[in-house]
This record gives sequence, structure tokens and C-alpha cells, in this order.
Amino acid sequence: MVFADMALINGKVFSPDGEGNVIRGDTVLVKDGKIMAVGSYDGAENAIGSDTRIIDCGGNTILPGLADAHCHPSISASARTGCDLFGIYIQEGEAEEDIIEKYLARLKTYIEKHPEEELIRGAGWVESNFQGDRRPTRHDLDRVCNDRPVILEAFSQHNLWVNTKAIEIAGVDENTPDVYVGKIYREESGYPEGMFNDPEAMDMIKTGVPGYDPSVEKYREEILYYQENEANRYGVTLVQDCMHSDNAREAYRQLAEEGKLTLRVRGVYLLEPGKGQEQLEEAIARKGRDDVGDDFRIDTVKMFAEGAFSLIEPYDRAFTEENGLPADYNEALYWDDGEFVSVAGKAMEAGFDVHVHAMGDNSVRQSVDCLVKAAGSADIKDRPPRNVIAHLMLVRDEDMDLMAENDIMGNCQPRWMVYDSDIEGMTPLMGEKRAGAAYPLRGFLDRGVRIAFGTDFPVTPPPDTMHEIQCAMTRAVFPEAPDYEKFKGKTLGSERPADLEEAVRSLSINGAYQIRAEEITGSIEEGKSADLVILDSDIEETDVDDIYAIKVEKTIFKGEIVYER
Repeated sequence: MVFADMALINGKVFSPDGEGNVIRGDTVLVKDGKIMAVGSYDGAENAIGSDTRIIDCGGNTILPGLADAHCHPSISASARTGCDLFGIYIQEGEAEEDIIEKYLARLKTYIEKHPEEELIRGAGWVESNFQGDRRPTRHDLDRVCNDRPVILEAFSQHNLWVNTKAIEIAGVDENTPDVYVGKIYREESGYPEGMFNDPEAMDMIKTGVPGYDPSVEKYREEILYYQENEANRYGVTLVQDCMHSDNAREAYRQLAEEGKLTLRVRGVYLLEPGKGQEQLEEAIARKGRDDVGDDFRIDTVKMFAEGAFSLIEPYDRAFTEENGLPADYNEALYWDDGEFVSVAGKAMEAGFDVHVHAMGDNSVRQSVDCLVKAAGSADIKDRPPRNVIAHLMLVRDEDMDLMAENDIMGNCQPRWMVYDSDIEGMTPLMGEKRAGAAYPLRGFLDRGVRIAFGTDFPVTPPPDTMHEIQCAMTRAVFPEAPDYEKFKGKTLGSERPADLEEAVRSLSINGAYQIRAEEITGSIEEGKSADLVILDSDIEETDVDDIYAIKVEKTIFKGEIVYER
């Protein structure tokens, strides 16, 4: 008789599978890191021996290991090791100056506590706090620190706010040409104002200031911290890090080789407009060299279709008039269609899936159209791509239809699907009607678009899976949200939210499918990796408005307990 190494008993298995069903049972047996059986205790007790570790789940839910299918664990190193600027939102009656002073007060306190730091980092400031003429500048930061470089990342990861010292060290001045992708905000003289927008402009600072990118050893420390405190703690055993540096990639590879990862990680190779062909050649040359079994792999290329929102219809008239902008003002697309189709098609032929950042309906329109054309023209018969469009703030019905017809996945962030400060900040840009139609999850689900959830962490901390489920099921803020008192009782849009099965499916098997790991993990099925989550409650019996408070009791990865509350 073969006995189980571990037995989860007296639980309630809730595991959507890849066929549209939900696997259920009260017992899960584990042997040699894999699921030996799932079903009833009566059918499993003969496989429970004297050496079997028995875990009584107390009638609570057992979920499969969960996936954060779009996040940035390595970038979170900046948020944890520098000045924490998260959680400051402009309130009624406040002006931009008030918010700047709040940020500077936090920064000053941090600098006073860290006199030894040669480079001051920070993360979490919110761009939507600054909708008028007043933007944060280098001069604001100089008042607090002018002898060391200060580099503050916006919560969105799309803007840097820096002081004069950082600009000088990076060698950027009034003679520096404008960038192809992004923007250097300038003073009247042409000298940088202190704000650098999107990849190419931001990279001038990130690569120009020595030591900005942490070392491989520092990334190792931060990844180990992340997997214990920000992933396993919330039941996550599978992540896709959707933008990371070379040092971070090497840290992942080393930790995987040493067997120190307690989750599976999938990375990306970034392709930038104007550089895409060259970078793709480099990615093809590297393909496979960074892979370590199924613990760490890179099978995906990442493309940004836009920076700020590129909309089909111009920005709201009141916004353009108030800010002295042309009536047809809009944000540009990063790629022209021909380059997009060519690069994406060659990536698919090389065996990569394409993961596209697109939020505005114009960038989504382009992404869908170009991915369809690229897949149609590429030689991909042996490996149909699993292409993904992430974020999907505004989407036309016809583009949702095309995504469904062409098996393009959607990667959605449930924490954004609520009425909160972010939506309030975006409403002046696009008007109430468009803002109210943001993040149309139901439209995707009803059309059969396969949806995977991601947190985009550290953009919206913490990456709590129960917060994701509740937001998807209510489209409203919850009591632990920083702006709950301001927005409680308000719901984003009028569409029907997701149900529990849809939410859990998007957090589990669909995330595994996105990164081609559905045969290994993502559901509680015999033969799969024993990646399991035990909650402290029965989620099916919990009121939807209280799901946010459910805690993970234990997280199991490859048959080993990697988190225990």
C-alpha cells in the first residue's frame, strides 16, 4: 500500500478546472510533492498511514495555488527599500501644493533617518494628484535634498520625479534630444523640469545614475522577502514578473538553481518601439539560457502600446479647455502598425507569447488588430500563441469580440475595477461616461475571453488575493482600502460583477494557462504539483462584502508548507 506524505482532511475543495467545471471534495492526498488524490475522506483514508502528516482544515476552503499573472516583484524592491510614498491622495479642499508638501515631509523624515544613503529612492507618489498646472519639480526635491540624487518612482511605474543632482549625474540637460518613447518635461530654458515619463526618458535616469539598479545580491534578498511576505502569504505560488532588469533576471535564475524559490516565476524580455527588431534578436539568442526547469522561465516578450491613455475619441473637452490643450488632444501610440505586426509576428515564430500593455481604447484597438494580423502572417502552426493584453481600461465591444474569436487573453486587475481615487482622478481626462465604463470584466467573461488576474504589484499594494476576489465580485472599495471612507457605497459602472467561480478561475487555472503551466499547476487534480491554499474560512459561505477579511492559513508548494499563519 502506498501511503500519502500529507493529507488535508475536513476541508472544502473549490478548484475550477480547465474544462469549465469545479473540482470538489473534502480531502486532498499528497505524495512526493504531487497531488495523489482528491475526493472524499472515506475513499482516501486507506492511504493515510502512521507517517502521513494530517492537516485538519476545520471545514474551511482549500484552493489551488493562486497566480499573480501580471506583477513586478523585482520592482517592489524600490518600494520596500526606499521612502514609502504610497497612500497619499488629494482630498477635497486640498491643492497640489498641499500634496507636494506631504510627500516632502515623508521624504525629509526618511532622509533624516538614513544619513548614510548615497542615493535616495522612493516609490508610490500618485500622478492623478496633479491634474492642474502644478506638477512636482526638481526644485521641490532640492528643498529637502540637494547634495545626493533623489529618484522617486510613481506608483504606476510610468514616471520618475527627480532632483537636480540626479539630473546632473545622469548627464541630461537642455541639449539632450527628446526621446522616441516618453517625455522629458522641460523648463522654459529647455533644462529638465524634474519629471521623466515612460521607458526611454526614465531609462536616462535609471541607467545614468550609478547604482540605481540594485545588485544581483540585493535582488536575491528582495525576491526572497517578496515570496514569503507578498506572495505565499496570500496563497500565491505562481507569478509573471512583467518587467525586470538583467540583474533581477539573474537573481531569479540563481535562486531557482539553488532550489530557493517557493513559487514558479515567469519573466519577460522587453521590446521597445524603435528598438524592437534589435531587442528581439537578442531575446531569441537568449531563449532558453535563463530557464531553470519549470521554476523560472522566459517564454514571453513584453510590449507597451502606449504610456498614458491613448483614446479613440479625444480627451474630455472640459479637461482640454481648462489645461489650454488642443480640442483634439490625445496621447500617441508608441508603435506604428507595421512595426508592431512585424515584431510581434517574428516573436511568435521564435516561440514567444506576446504580452501587451494597453489601457486606452485606441491602444487596445491597435493591439488587438496587430496581434491578429501578426498571428495570421506568422508560421506558428506548431505552437499557437497565447497572446495577452493587460490592463484593458477602455475597450470597444468589437475588440472584445475579436479577442474572443482569436484566443487573445485578457489580463485584468480587480483592484482597479472599483470606484476609488484612481477612477476619480481619471474622470476629468475622459468624462464620466467613459470613466463609468472602465474595466469591462463582464463584457469579456460573457464573450468567452479567457481572463487571468494580476495585481500589477507594487502599483496597488498589498497583493492580497482575497481583495482581488472581493473587488471583482463587487466593483466597490472595501474597508481596508486607503480611500474607503471617501468612496464607500459607490460602485464602478452598472455591469454585473464576476461571481466567485469566475474570480477564482481567473486567479488559478487561467493564470497557469497564460504562462503554459496548466498541465503542472493551477487546479487540484491528481498528478499535478501539490500547490494548495488553506483559508481560515469557508469562502462560499462568506458574505461577499467580507471576503476581503479572509486570511490564508497555509500555503503549500510542491507538497511543502511554505507559509503558515
